[in-house]
Amino acid sequence: MFDKFLAIATGRSHYSTLFFVVFMVVAPASMFTDYAWLDMLGWSMTIILGIFILITGMVSVQEGRQSFRWPRATAKLKSATLLSHSGSKGGMSYSPKISCSLVIDGQEYEGTEYDFSASYTSKEKAQKKVAEVKNMLPLLVYYKPEDPNLNVIHPGVHFVAYLRLLVGLCGIVIPIMSLLGYIQY
Repeated sequence: MFDKFLAIATGRSHYSTLFFVVFMVVAPASMFTDYAWLDMLGWSMTIILGIFILITGMVSVQEGRQSFRWPRATAKLKSATLLSHSGSKGGMSYSPKISCSLVIDGQEYEGTEYDFSASYTSKEKAQKKVAEVKNMLPLLVYYKPEDPNLNVIHPGVHFVAYLRLLVGLCGIVIPIMSLLGYIQY
């Protein structure tokens, strides 16, 4: 039961997507209408989202710390390219897009993560990471023993995990303060 909740809270379940879609309808509706029940539903869903983000941050920190001790497997590189993303101010940012396969206990798994940061960076930094992966011989991938689908080339905790903790905490505290009347809109 707890594993199912954790999968939903960390976005590793289709129910997470369903919750987010409903939230994307309820939140604007609660802001632009005068229904008190809809406001309460919107704030409640925001608190739940904050809890999910906080849990995701906690799991990210925990997995990042543990990843240094995970076993490693030799992987076969399928591709290593740049993924681009246009920013809100028109600039471009990049991240490495890695695809590899690894065999653990006779079962084949896909690897896609360079590190746990999930962050975009400059083109030069992302190209450096792609070149590094292409030159790794052998390509060793750290994998979580309980779930080899969770694997990474460079283990460790990154800033984004701590940012998730902060955003999740704000997503809980601000709605509660608003519901209690400490913050007025």
